[in-house]
Amino acid sequence: MPFCRVEPERAGPGALGILVPPGQKTLVILRPRAHAWDLLPARWDGDPEVPPVFCTFERDEAAHVARRLLHLLEEHVERGFSPVHTVGDSQSRRFQVWLRTEELIWIACRRTPGKAYQPVLFETQEEARSAAELEEAVVWPGADALQEYYFNTQKFA
Repeated sequence: MPFCRVEPERAGPGALGILVPPGQKTLVILRPRAHAWDLLPARWDGDPEVPPVFCTFERDEAAHVARRLLHLLEEHVERGFSPVHTVGDSQSRRFQVWLRTEELIWIACRRTPGKAYQPVLFETQEEARSAAELEEAVVWPGADALQEYYFNTQKFA
């Protein structure tokens, strides 16, 4: 198993958090602790003219999405296929990092306390690729890795 579950308070600085904040309608947040961004779920129909739409979920559905996400990440490791991609705008002037699963895309968004999430925009494809490689190391570790992960559904400041 490439992923090793730990309690949130025991998770190291390189751990991957799967967070479900309190509330009837809530987000699911994928948090690579060592990075300056979180990944947030969105739906996208593949039309380049229509941007993805971020998702919120009912509490029970959010818990299901969180558990399913870990399962999907494990499947990607088993298949040897990275779910991390860089995506450019139609003019190839700005780039984003996405994690794609069967149901959703997860968009890298800067973590800024007190502000709404906004997608991280990279000025060059090289910058986006470098960020994607950092992301891959956490969400797509080698089959023999022991990538720490934790669920947090209770403790939010």
